[in-house]
Amino acid sequence: MEYSGFMLVLGGVLPCLGLGLFCYLLKLLLEFKDDSTVQDEPQYVRELNTKLDLNNVETERDLL
Repeated sequence: MEYSGFMLVLGGVLPCLGLGLFCYLLKLLLEFKDDSTVQDEPQYVRELNTKLDLNNVETERDLL
């Protein structure tokens, strides 16, 4: 039985894409774990809280 060129290319490309996606997701996971262990809140949350405090904005959190 003979395979078409398309099937051969697909058989070579799909594993490479899967490996690339796995490496990318692993990198994101490691970065997320590094960020979460260093500080309780992400940087953007601290920046937003600082801006809200500077502008005296009352949030739902403040009302509780």
